[in-house]
Amino acid sequence: MASNVAGAGKQLRIIFVGDSGVGKTSIFKLFENHEVFQSPVVTINPQTIERNIVIGPPHETVKLLIYDTAGHERFRTFTRQYYQDADIAFLVFSITDGPSFHHIGEIWMKEMATNRQGNTEMILIGNKSDLADDRINPQSTSKQFAEQYQMRFIEMSAIKNDDFQKLYSVLKEAVTHVIKKGGGGTKEDIVIINDDEPAPRDDGWCSKC
Repeated sequence: MASNVAGAGKQLRIIFVGDSGVGKTSIFKLFENHEVFQSPVVTINPQTIERNIVIGPPHETVKLLIYDTAGHERFRTFTRQYYQDADIAFLVFSITDGPSFHHIGEIWMKEMATNRQGNTEMILIGNKSDLADDRINPQSTSKQFAEQYQMRFIEMSAIKNDDFQKLYSVLKEAVTHVIKKGGGGTKEDIVIINDDEPAPRDDGWCSKC
């Protein structure tokens, strides 16, 4: 049953950007399925999930609306609506796909610059690190690119649950940075699908704190 939750806290929008086939949806699914989440995820619709993250000290709960825009790369007029209010963007490429890395700068960052409103914190993700023997994109090149544009950078594999901790760590840093800069909006009445009220977790995550 749907319920209305009055939320006076901060709310951040997070999007995935990158070529088709680089693993954006697989990473998105980690936010739903990773073992760190012991309580039910709040599902807005099949392509949007809601998670809360606790930052601090001082401790503050920030609502994350995470959008999976995968599958719509060819219909850029559709994804542009997500750019406009995005607070954090995961720029995803595959370490086994050379063009997917080059398209980060040549296509996706330009799309964001054209369509976003305000600043968006960017995190560069080299996915499919489990296929290191097929690597095409050198880690040093990716790291240099991230430093050039002042982005956080990680390599990970979406099929390795342990790698979620890498993603969690850089995301928490980015969320903290956005909030400290005064970013993030608020929303008074959020319609969600789930009435469970799980207890807050000590690891920084909760379903509905």
